[in-house]
Amino acid sequence: MSISELDAGAGAQSFSRRALFSILPVRTAGCFACAHAALCGQAEPQPQTGLSWTDKADMTWEEIFRFAYQKDLIPLLKELGERIGREKWTAMLRDASDEVVRKKTARRPHSTPDLMTLAAGMQKMPPLMQHALDAEIVEMSPEAFEYRVKKCLWAKVFRDGDAADIGYAMVCYPDYSVARSLNPKLRLIRTQTLMEGRDSCSLRYVMET
Repeated sequence: MSISELDAGAGAQSFSRRALFSILPVRTAGCFACAHAALCGQAEPQPQTGLSWTDKADMTWEEIFRFAYQKDLIPLLKELGERIGREKWTAMLRDASDEVVRKKTARRPHSTPDLMTLAAGMQKMPPLMQHALDAEIVEMSPEAFEYRVKKCLWAKVFRDGDAADIGYAMVCYPDYSVARSLNPKLRLIRTQTLMEGRDSCSLRYVMET
């Protein structure tokens, strides 16, 4: 959705989407039937040598997102929502997301003195952001910085998983806190999001006087 990062204290130049990939409870895709070898089509699991966690995976960005979110995380969050109550659960996620941002940026100096600094950082998106978002700048001036997101992998994956409300609470809602962490006077005005089923995300940043 918006081009922002929980680790906002690193500065606008490193403004990337979410630091969630470093903490996602993702499990490797194993074959649980291997205890019954016949179901795997082989007598017993064959050992593999020479493999490393640092090997590059032959996956598209969409496959990475689906593996990271849809395999385990979204089903787990939906189940918790069923037990707690979906509305209460998403409210808890919004509050927790705000608290995560607050704690991560509490001791860090504000890194965005003006809108032009913010805009400059937005235009230097890291590879993850470049592949996950299709965004265009609508306005870039001392008065406002506005951009529109036409495609978003977060929105696609959470919506495909019937978890748009959870995705908004986790991925989109914290953008307001990130803006405040960059500068207490920085205000995000968002009129619509892909996560909520609209045709784009419209985000406008202004500096309050």
